Amino acid sequence: MKRLALSFGSGLLVAGITAVVWWNGFREPYAMADAPRVDVTVRAEKSRYPDVRETAEDVDTLVRVYVQRLKGGDAKGIAELAGPAFKRPGPAAAQYVRTYGRAAGGPVEVTVREGVVSYFNPVTVTYEDTGQRQELLLVKDDGHWWIGLGEGDPAAGM
Repeated sequence: MKRLALSFGSGLLVAGITAVVWWNGFREPYAMADAPRVDVTVRAEKSRYPDVRETAEDVDTLVRVYVQRLKGGDAKGIAELAGPAFKRPGPAAAQYVRTYGRAAGGPVEVTVREGVVSYFNPVTVTYEDTGQRQELLLVKDDGHWWIGLGEGDPAAGM
């Protein structure tokens, strides 16, 4: 009986560790904060390809976090959203905060466009209060979507 209990307990421990590793392996390495609140609509460009809608769903959290960090003036936080293949994202992130930070306080619409390949997707960010438009490249690397920000060639490792 002790052997069965020990075996069962060991099995639960292994299952628990596996669940934690699985959960952390599939969660995005970024998340929305409680503040500041942002008004972001993410939609797919009209396309005959269903993967554009799927990509819009996949990148929803990333672009919301990006707009939230813009609104908060968090250039360092934006730089953390740069893809692993990109180096020195700090100057570009600071420029984005200067250019679009105030506009991020109003309604923002993000349109996910068709990408040439499934792991690169262009998006258009429209800041409705100011009419400003920003083009970003989103890059999928290691199972997560990132912003192409700084210097780098994410296609080199593919």
